[in-house]
Amino acid sequence: MKISDLYSDMMAILEPGLSIAITTHVESDGDGMVAAFALQHLLELDGLKAPIISDGEELIQYSFLGSKARVVTYTDQMSFDALIVLDCNSMDRLGNRAELVNKANHVIVIDHHVLEHNPIPASLQYIDTSFSSVGALLYTMYESRIDSLSSADRVYIAECIYTTLLNDTNNFVNANTDAEVFDMAAKLVRHGANPHRLYFKFLQNNSINEMAYIGDALSHIEVHEGNILFLHSDYAAKQRLQVNPEDFKQATRYVQGVRGLTALVYFREDEPGQWKVSLRALHLDVQKIAALHKGGGHRQAAGCKLQGSLEEVKATILQDIQRAREAQ
Repeated sequence: MKISDLYSDMMAILEPGLSIAITTHVESDGDGMVAAFALQHLLELDGLKAPIISDGEELIQYSFLGSKARVVTYTDQMSFDALIVLDCNSMDRLGNRAELVNKANHVIVIDHHVLEHNPIPASLQYIDTSFSSVGALLYTMYESRIDSLSSADRVYIAECIYTTLLNDTNNFVNANTDAEVFDMAAKLVRHGANPHRLYFKFLQNNSINEMAYIGDALSHIEVHEGNILFLHSDYAAKQRLQVNPEDFKQATRYVQGVRGLTALVYFREDEPGQWKVSLRALHLDVQKIAALHKGGGHRQAAGCKLQGSLEEVKATILQDIQRAREAQ
C-alpha cells in the first residue's frame, strides 16, 4: 500500500455512525500520544469523533499544546466499532487496552517500528520504518489536506507534529534525523510551529525537583566492561522528591554524548521492584533486547519493563547486551 492511499483506505473503514477510538502503546510518549492529539483533531475536521484511550497517565507535559485533545482513561467496559492504534504494532505493547482490539470490528494500525512479537490483528495496517516518528507519517498522509485548513488548525497540527519530531529525534540529533526530517520541520514552521517555544516547553521545562531527580540518576553512573554505561533512579528518590518521572524527559538525554560507549541503559524504579528500562546504542540492536522482555522501540533506542532487585535487573540486561554483542 502506498501512503498516498492510506487516507482514503482509512476513511473507507471509518463510516459515519461507527464508534471510533484512538490509542497508543503503554507508557505513551511525545510521539504516540501527541500524534493521537493531531489525528483526533483531523478526524474531527472530517466530522468524526474519536476519544483517545489512555492508561490514565498524567499528560501535564503536553499542556503547552492546549486543551483541544479529549483523552479518557481505559475501563474494561469500553468497546468501539473501530480502533486506531498509533506508534505500536504489538498486542504486548497495549497492556490492558489490548482488549479493545479483541472487541473492535475494525482495527487500523499506523506505525513506524519494525514488526514486533504478537502483532496486532488489523483490518488495515501501515508500517513504514523510514519515518522518524509516527507523527511524521501522519503528516505525510494528511499533507495535501493540511494546506487547506484554517490558520488556527494548521498551527495546532504543526505544533503537534513538530513535537513528535522533537521526541523521536531527540531534538534532531538521533541517527534517524535525515534531510526529510529537516524538510518536514521547515514545512511545519511555515505552518506556524514555533521551534524555540516547543523546544523549551517540551524538552526544557523541568521543575527544581525534577532536575534534582535527574541529578540523582546521574550520581549513580556505573561503567561495565569499559563501555557499557548504567545509571538508575530508585523509588525512594521518586518519593523523596515527589515527582512523576513520566512528566519530564528521562536522564538518558544527559549522557548520550559520552565517548566510546557500546550501550547506555537507564533503570527507573517506578514502584518497588518494578523497573522501566531504557536502552540506547549506536551499533547494537537494542530493540531485539527489549523484545526479549515484551518491550519495543527502534534499533538504537528501545525500552522494556523488568521486575526484581536492582542488581537482578542489571545482571539480566548486562547478560542480554553481552549476548547481543557476541551475535554480531
